[in-house]
Amino acid sequence: MSLIAILISLILERSFQSFQEYRQFAWFDKLTDRAKKWCDERNWQGPTVILLIMVGPLLAVILINSLLDGVALGLFSLIFSTAVLFLCLGPLDLDKQVETFLAAWDTEDEETARAAAKELLGETPPESLSELQQQLMERILVAASERILSPIIWFTVFAMLGSGPLGVVLYRLSCHLHQRVAGQADGFATAVNRLYAILGWVPAHVVALLFAMAGSFVDTIQLWRERSSTWRDDWQQAASMAVVTGGFGALQMSVNSAEVTNEEIPQHVRAALGLILRSIVILVVLIAVITLTIFRS
Repeated sequence: MSLIAILISLILERSFQSFQEYRQFAWFDKLTDRAKKWCDERNWQGPTVILLIMVGPLLAVILINSLLDGVALGLFSLIFSTAVLFLCLGPLDLDKQVETFLAAWDTEDEETARAAAKELLGETPPESLSELQQQLMERILVAASERILSPIIWFTVFAMLGSGPLGVVLYRLSCHLHQRVAGQADGFATAVNRLYAILGWVPAHVVALLFAMAGSFVDTIQLWRERSSTWRDDWQQAASMAVVTGGFGALQMSVNSAEVTNEEIPQHVRAALGLILRSIVILVVLIAVITLTIFRS
């Protein structure tokens, strides 16, 4: 059932962009604001606040998943799992964002290209071509991990434990909270960042392996050996660094290139999109093999 839910969600993700407008988390923002205000009045900080924020949605997912389990031969459970997984992908369309940038870059529409780059990066893009390429490549690889690959991985892991929707909701809400507290340094933000790092560590390393399988495995391992020491003592940054290192190695690119031309940027960006697509295919195939193995046993 989990494999079918993943396939349907990916088809919806790539074919029906109009459905993506339903990926709204305004309800969760309101819940977060109310819970945080209530906790602030009692001087509660850190993990306690996160627990109060997350417990409602997670219990709702567990309850619905339990009620639908086995009903109509699992059809309603499949529909629920598919809907939850699809809503937890993204929420923004990475392909659309990147293609908007590439189209503007190819037509030398600098204003539109920089606007698209700003939307993708979440900040004003640098003037230097080498820095622009570096930031774009890093953001595309990390975004692919956060928006598509890691949610599918957590969905699969929790599906083996009995509730795929629970895993993907937990991961998506942690990512959403992480974006909300960006730049903050209070106890709540620290706890959110730790939760995000914990939930991101395992799938990020799986994603790095998928990149290696989809690209140059030898170059990935070599670059990993060279750069793994840089995040060994900073486990909270290990997830993003692992993904970036895996992606750059798979694409046979050097990190922090000194010189970049106008023609190289779209070439490398398109190569990254191709790597991501191949990684998704490999992940689905691996999940299918695991599913068939468990089913036959």
